[in-house]
Amino acid sequence: MFGHPQSQHAAQIHAEERAQLLKQLPPLSNQALVPFVSAVVASDELVSAYLMPLRSAPQDKDEGGPTALSQCLAAMERARRCRTLVLKSSWEPVAVALLVNPCGYYLCLRELMLGRKIESPLDMYQRISRVREKVLSQPLQALRDSDAQTGRYLACLLGLGSYEGLDVRRAVEMQRAVYRETLWMS
Repeated sequence: MFGHPQSQHAAQIHAEERAQLLKQLPPLSNQALVPFVSAVVASDELVSAYLMPLRSAPQDKDEGGPTALSQCLAAMERARRCRTLVLKSSWEPVAVALLVNPCGYYLCLRELMLGRKIESPLDMYQRISRVREKVLSQPLQALRDSDAQTGRYLACLLGLGSYEGLDVRRAVEMQRAVYRETLWMS
């Protein structure tokens, strides 16, 4: 009737981890981005992947072992200081893209760390792409439905949309910021 105590406990832990992850994100003034981020991190596995320690990332002396989330937050902070992103309306989609763009990579990395075997590097690359698209497709469509302009910019930043209907110069500046910070994270 009330569910298995272990499953209730696991659900509570996942809810606490999700709340911890969302609490660490910078506040977003564009309210259309908030449900998008919440929908992306709705998966317990993705939350675990973002909070799992990364063994090969450089460590900060003040923090514990780095996590996928800490790497994303650092990239978001660097992007915030980017001189070409002077408008908050440009910075926020860039920040969200930096958070969600590597979701497929981190989910697949979590699987590898938990013992999943891969056939080849190409197989892994294709899996990362498929997982990323699966995680992002529905939340991105919901964002497009609620705020078409922000949805188009974010889709473009994630490589899942075109420049159609966008200020191309602004979109390219935003893409440069995402690309520059994504390269630093890898």
